[in-house]
Amino acid sequence: MSRFLAVVLVAMLGAATLVVIAPQAGSAADTGDTYGLVDPSSGVWHLYNDAEQTTQFYFGNPGDYPFMGDWDCDGVDTPGLYRQSDGYVYLRNSNTVGVADVSFFFGNPGDVPIAGDFNTDGCDTLSIYRPSNQRFYIINKLGTADGGLGAADYEFTFGNPGDKPFTGDFNGNGQDTVGLHRESNGLVYYRNTNTTGNADNQFIFGDPGDRFVAGDWTGNGVDSPGLFRPGNTTMYLRYENTQGNADEAWTVGQSAWLPVAGHFSTATTPPPTTPPPTTPPPSVTFGDGIWIVGVDIQPGTYRTDASPGWCYAERLSGFGGTLDEIIANELSFDPLIVTIKATDAGFSSEDCDLWTNDTTPRTISPTAGFSDGDWVVGSEVAPGLWRNSDSSGWCYWERLSGFSWELGDIITNGLSYDIQTVRIEPEDRGFHALDCGTWTYLGA
Repeated sequence: MSRFLAVVLVAMLGAATLVVIAPQAGSAADTGDTYGLVDPSSGVWHLYNDAEQTTQFYFGNPGDYPFMGDWDCDGVDTPGLYRQSDGYVYLRNSNTVGVADVSFFFGNPGDVPIAGDFNTDGCDTLSIYRPSNQRFYIINKLGTADGGLGAADYEFTFGNPGDKPFTGDFNGNGQDTVGLHRESNGLVYYRNTNTTGNADNQFIFGDPGDRFVAGDWTGNGVDSPGLFRPGNTTMYLRYENTQGNADEAWTVGQSAWLPVAGHFSTATTPPPTTPPPTTPPPSVTFGDGIWIVGVDIQPGTYRTDASPGWCYAERLSGFGGTLDEIIANELSFDPLIVTIKATDAGFSSEDCDLWTNDTTPRTISPTAGFSDGDWVVGSEVAPGLWRNSDSSGWCYWERLSGFSWELGDIITNGLSYDIQTVRIEPEDRGFHALDCGTWTYLGA
């Protein structure tokens, strides 16, 4: 069974040869793997059958490393994410929006996740490649309850510094093994056993800048290359592990998206009726006033810094000035983050200074501490235990699944005169605090 898996930037700069991938007509067998694309800025997953999107859903925090595997042994590949800053792994057992079904820690900061069925039991597990010593660490079980997974079942060295890992069943024996891609010249090479040694096969495939995946595209039990080319937003599949042109190609996605591959559910679900928020162009700003969504401002997530007065803002369903037209609102002295949806009619801002879509973290590091306002979990605030410094004025806090300002975004909250200790989970999207002083990181 093919399981993908590493997202690899493919750079092909051969000294004398440049392989050009030519799109060709055709369709992958229905029994084979197919591909998906993940938007790393929003955490939205798009799964495809040829050029047709079959499923779209949110999962995970922006910036985490995406991959897919069959975690519950049901024959369907589903999402996984790896946080390279601390080795946190979280997996979901369905291709739908929701929180992780399995989460644990494995590896060291900077490790690269790989996934596959390494012992032919029909179940995928998460293992790692350590670029610092070109060593693979394979384990044939999953962790539980945010705990540490422990030592690998076995380890071996393969490849050269700078090469990028992927996995697949390259000889059809039912066992996934490891491969590497060399960005400097486009070399793809792999072994048919998970042991130290020379490559069993190697070839050139792709153009500079391509992003690499492997999958069983024809359903014959053998994994072969796939590429997503950001320059023309095209997915290319090849059916053999040899140098040559692509057998199929489709124009899909956006240039920043990352490819994944696997065997997804055969059921086709349409994209959500309400499109997910989209990220506006870089460095967009707007000030106070009443704005028309889609005309004056675009849907997306925006932030404003602390206001000298009371910043008041509203998401609007209309412009009649009635209370019924207020979808959600907020009043604060502190930094705010809001997600304006494509279905909103307008947005009103008063005494809020400038709103911007600039997502540059405002904390020195995710564990450096923060004060009152809205904060993004992952890039600004690390998951783990946090404690506030001052509750004398009624400290109020919220763990958030989004920034729409709607009650449904509040996962849980607290209000107290006492010092608070709160665990922020990896699946949380944000954290809000009011009159709590400074929050200090206590550890994972």
